[in-house]
Amino acid sequence: MYQKKIPIRKECGLHIFKELLNGKWKLMLIYYISEDIKRPGALQKTIAADRRVMTKQLNELVLHGFVEKISFDTKIPKVEYRLTPLGNSLLPLIISIEQWGENNRAVLEGVLRDKQQ
Repeated sequence: MYQKKIPIRKECGLHIFKELLNGKWKLMLIYYISEDIKRPGALQKTIAADRRVMTKQLNELVLHGFVEKISFDTKIPKVEYRLTPLGNSLLPLIISIEQWGENNRAVLEGVLRDKQQ
């Protein structure tokens, strides 16, 4: 397994947040799981993520206690995800970030256009 060469900074909550929730899809995964999209295939379709990357990030969310993985012992294996209390505690923050993005959509879309040129 990969070992980080730079030590994890723990002196500030923002560093800890970044360390545990840094990932292209993690906040979106938490949001959509809260919206009752719980199966891996449905999550992948919803956020249009690469399956391998999404699975890795889901596993990290499980490892860090934000999401719980539920395996059903059925003839055809079935897996679902649900938020833990820690994951649920992030929802107000994620919703605030989403609202900020909506409130600043025009400016942010201009930044994205400039970045693509």
